[in-house]
Amino acid sequence: MYTTPFHKTCDGRAPVLYSTRQQTTLDISAGEFQFAMNHTYKPLPRFWRDFELQPVIEAVARQYPTWRTAVARRDRSAQNVLRKLRKLLNRKALDEANAEMLMALPKLARPTTADVALEWICTELWDRGLNAKLRFAQWIGPDCGDEALEVVRCLEQAASGVEYVSPAAQFARQWRDQCVAKRHAVTAKQ
Repeated sequence: MYTTPFHKTCDGRAPVLYSTRQQTTLDISAGEFQFAMNHTYKPLPRFWRDFELQPVIEAVARQYPTWRTAVARRDRSAQNVLRKLRKLLNRKALDEANAEMLMALPKLARPTTADVALEWICTELWDRGLNAKLRFAQWIGPDCGDEALEVVRCLEQAASGVEYVSPAAQFARQWRDQCVAKRHAVTAKQ
């Protein structure tokens, strides 16, 4: 287990939520938390299952002390944002666990399509008596199989020394870079 599963960026700092909005008060959405988490993702076994949400919340509270009270809309309450974030972490942890089950199979026996992967995952969860995870996988549908296969590719490439950046992490990094560039441009004009 990691000492702090809220992994740090390459420069050793916790990731920051980036937004194109002016930050006098902050109305943080679950999507902005998701960008920050995807930005820090490292293809390591158990990354998401060992991920701790509390350090993320504390980092945001240090940078934006009023984030919990700055929420302007009922559907974006701090509790609702955190509920969505926990659901997202559960989903990522499930995808990771499913990928590790698939990786236990010989390469030639592994499913290669999302539908077949979902069917295999559901059968395996049923056989193991993991009914809550089975219902979650069924509710997600073929995307569950697709994400598990993506995590398999990610973990295998990382294990063989090939740098892998997931599409979600790549998008989060591009978004961050755009926000930083925009913020620097605004600051330079002042």
